[in-house]
Amino acid sequence: MRVLKFPRRLIRHLETPDLPLEALESIRRLRRYLAELEAACIIKARELGASPTDIGDALGITRQAVYNRLHHLEQRSETDPDFAIPDLRAGETEEIHDLESSSPPA
Repeated sequence: MRVLKFPRRLIRHLETPDLPLEALESIRRLRRYLAELEAACIIKARELGASPTDIGDALGITRQAVYNRLHHLEQRSETDPDFAIPDLRAGETEEIHDLESSSPPA
């Protein structure tokens, strides 16, 4: 799995309301990033011992939905070479092209 850096540049694009098309593109790319971040957090929470109920409560979804996501993430990590784990500790460096080329998670 590759590590993606936090896309701070995209956040700055959202602060320019007179360029709505750029803002919309940034929103699309941020959604992709946030989906990857959510996946990483679910995996990490399980590694640290959180139960599916704990994760579901944090996300506002059912325990069963968490089991479904975990199953999907396990399959994806084994089969998707573009599956990436975001890293919020990293600096400004970005690999946004990877977010664009990958299909969004189901």
